Amino acid sequence: MSNISQLDAVKIQARALIPVIKALEAELGEKETHKIVGRAIADSLVEFLSTRLQEQDMHPAELDFGETPTVHDILEHTDKAFAYNVTKCGFADYFRNKGEEEIGYLMLCATDFAVNEALCPNWEFRRTQTLMEGASYCDFRYQLRKE
Repeated sequence: MSNISQLDAVKIQARALIPVIKALEAELGEKETHKIVGRAIADSLVEFLSTRLQEQDMHPAELDFGETPTVHDILEHTDKAFAYNVTKCGFADYFRNKGEEEIGYLMLCATDFAVNEALCPNWEFRRTQTLMEGASYCDFRYQLRKE
C-alpha cells in the first residue's frame, strides 16, 4: 500500500467529483446538489474516522486526522475549551487555484460540522469563516457542553 498525502488524495477525489457535481448541478440545481453530495461526503468521512478512534467523544485536540497540509495557531487548550486558527491550508490553495472554492468547501470544510456532531457530541463546535471562503484564517472553536 503506498503512502499518499491527504492533499494528493483530495486532488484525486476532486478530479472525480468536480465533473459529477457540475453535472448534478445542471440537472438538480446547485442547492439540491450540494445538499445531497455534501451529506454523502460527510457521512462517508464520519464512517471512516469512526474506525480510527480509540474512544468516543474525546477532547477535540486528541482527534487524529493524520498529517494535513495546514498551519495552525492554538489560542486556547483547556479541559473545557479548545480554540485554534488555521492560517495556511494546502486544500484551500488547491481549490482556489482551480477556481473551485465552493466545491472545496463542500468536500472539506462543510464536513467539519458533521464530524464534530458524530465524534464529539459533548462539544459545541463553532466556525464562522474559512480560508476556502476567502477569509484570512479558519476559526475553530470548541466548548464542552454543560452537563
